[in-house]
Amino acid sequence: MSLSDIDHDEFKPLSLSSLEQFGGEHSNNKDKTRPDFNRFEMLFEKTHFEKEESYEFKAIYDKKKEKEEIVFKPLVENQDESFKKEKKDQGQQVLPEKEEQEEPEETPEEKGYRQGFEKGQEQGIKKGQDQGFEKGFKKGEARGFEQGEAKGFEQGEKKGLEQGLEIGKEKGEKETREKAGKILNSLEESLKTADKTLDFLVEKYEERIISLIQKIAYKAVKAEIEINQEIVKDMVLDALKTLVQPEEVVLSVSLDDYEYIEMVKEEFFDKIDSLTSVSVRSDPSVKRGGCKIETITALVSADPESRLESIFEAIKNAGA
Repeated sequence: MSLSDIDHDEFKPLSLSSLEQFGGEHSNNKDKTRPDFNRFEMLFEKTHFEKEESYEFKAIYDKKKEKEEIVFKPLVENQDESFKKEKKDQGQQVLPEKEEQEEPEETPEEKGYRQGFEKGQEQGIKKGQDQGFEKGFKKGEARGFEQGEAKGFEQGEKKGLEQGLEIGKEKGEKETREKAGKILNSLEESLKTADKTLDFLVEKYEERIISLIQKIAYKAVKAEIEINQEIVKDMVLDALKTLVQPEEVVLSVSLDDYEYIEMVKEEFFDKIDSLTSVSVRSDPSVKRGGCKIETITALVSADPESRLESIFEAIKNAGA
């Protein structure tokens, strides 16, 4: 292995010409100056090599073929490097002296500047915090107001709607009761007035009213007799039932009812068990729908007009 120059990265062998040049320089300067034995001292100084750390040489390639960089420290240092090393040692010796030096005292101006800067910084931070708090408070207040307003509006609307419905319901019921009460009072007054009016009219026009009703009833009965022949049959049966155990009877009817009574007289035997004989004859004095019944002991006449007169007479007597 050959020696190398520390100023270069790659290895350069020391040739014989270099050694001859070194010897020529030494022989030429023999008379002028003393030889620089320090240069040889760098090569052969035992203490220098003893202090150097030992190097372990490893194979460039191991089993895993991983390459490791091996740095070779040069055995010979030139003058420049020696000079740099001496300066470095001197600097290391001077450095503790600088560390031991005390820091210069601040001038009043520097001290005042520092104190003012610290005070101003403190006040600035406080002022900035106050301004930031104020801005944040206003912004938060505005946002909170918007949210609170929306939420409050929703809640208020809901509660107002419920209260409004309740109030409206109560008001509507109250108004309805009042209107119904007014209507009932008015109706009651009207009924009272009508009762008084009716009483007055009945009292004043009672006879005329009864007469009018009687005429209407006569006309209604007469119209019914003309279209319903069974009326005369019912009149005969009602008259027979007023007699006590009738046996032989003579039945007088109007000319219009003769044929019909002659045809249905067998039904009288079914209704009256005591009958043994019924003779039918026509009588112009008998009104249509009426009859006369003669037995050995009784005489009975019956007609619708007579019955109506009896009814109206009873009504008059009841009113009196």
